[in-house]
Amino acid sequence: MNVLVPVRSADGDVGSLSRTFNKMISEIRTQRDEILEAKDEVDDRRRFIEAVLSGVTAAVIGVEHDRRITIVNTSAEDLLTLKSDELIGKSLSEISPEVDQVVTEATTRHRSDFRKQISLVRGGTVRTLSVQVTREESRDANESYVITLDDITDLVIAQRSTAWADVARRIAHEIKNPLTPIQLSAERIRRRFGKNIADADRPVFDQCTDTIIRQVGDIGRMVDEFSSFARMPKPTMEPSDLRDILRDAVFLREMGNNHVKFERELGDERLEGMFDARMLGQAFGNLIKNAVEAIEGVPSDQAREQPKILVRSSLDPERDRFTVDVIDNGRGLPVENRHSILEPYMTMREKGTGLGLAIVKKIIEDHGGQIELHDAPADFDQGRGAMIRVHLPRREQAAVAQTASDKESVYGI
Repeated sequence: MNVLVPVRSADGDVGSLSRTFNKMISEIRTQRDEILEAKDEVDDRRRFIEAVLSGVTAAVIGVEHDRRITIVNTSAEDLLTLKSDELIGKSLSEISPEVDQVVTEATTRHRSDFRKQISLVRGGTVRTLSVQVTREESRDANESYVITLDDITDLVIAQRSTAWADVARRIAHEIKNPLTPIQLSAERIRRRFGKNIADADRPVFDQCTDTIIRQVGDIGRMVDEFSSFARMPKPTMEPSDLRDILRDAVFLREMGNNHVKFERELGDERLEGMFDARMLGQAFGNLIKNAVEAIEGVPSDQAREQPKILVRSSLDPERDRFTVDVIDNGRGLPVENRHSILEPYMTMREKGTGLGLAIVKKIIEDHGGQIELHDAPADFDQGRGAMIRVHLPRREQAAVAQTASDKESVYGI
């Protein structure tokens, strides 16, 4: 492109042709420089966009008119559990049919953007997403789309839990008031008229009064769960050894369940942290109780040779947190949407209230931890059963005191 043909006045037509050639070369060189400059500008803009998208918490996906993915950010990779090189160039319908359906719906609307809430299943977990599709028209009249995915799962669950807590509070108040008079009346009827009942009618009389008293007791326990869920107190943190909390929780359940073998792997090192021992004991006790009930719920034709529950704890020094596993060889957890059983009033038992695991989740989260639902590991009774894993941060007493002090300064207490 830097070559020029020398032109002499005596060259005649050849000189004219040379001048034309040189002019053409100059124009091509100018166009080349403009193209390279435009390419550099596009590259700079692309790097800028990628830098911006990498810092966006929402997942962002760009697709062309044929629904081929052209750009994704880090949040999109995490949400779709795929790397960028596994996404770029692929069809959106192949990667996520749920999102592709939203784009299809957006194309029928005569608006530049469209928003819809969907549920996305990944790894057996259901996430609630707010999807926004923005239409972009290019010069060749082909439409491209920018898709923004906001994970609002925690927000939806929090709103639902707040609503259920209010419902639970009302139910507990309305039901609990008449329970005591009903129970006292049934007991008084049995004492007052029991002696006057004929022997032939005695079994029916006793069965009816016993049923009333027993059912009132069951309803009372249900109301207590409603009250516990609606009025969950904030934990009072004190220095505790997590192993002691787990030992007490296992011991309380072990006494009444001799048909189940309880195993402990709590280690020799103290697991010191700041915990509310009473509330954590309630949470782990509930998890162990659920494990026992899962074992008892195994069909008779699939009965385990040795029903057992393993409770183990450890310290993860890299993440500075404690991990507790409660593993049983019971009937296991549902494959799809299993995390829904952590929500209020979702239960796998016929007579369950659906509040036990919701209360456990609330206690764990109030301690700054998280709860995970897994299948039992393969080396535990051939992988039959379930494993509930709890992560708790290892917080020193000084750190907890500092957090409380920070809250006081923020809220002006």
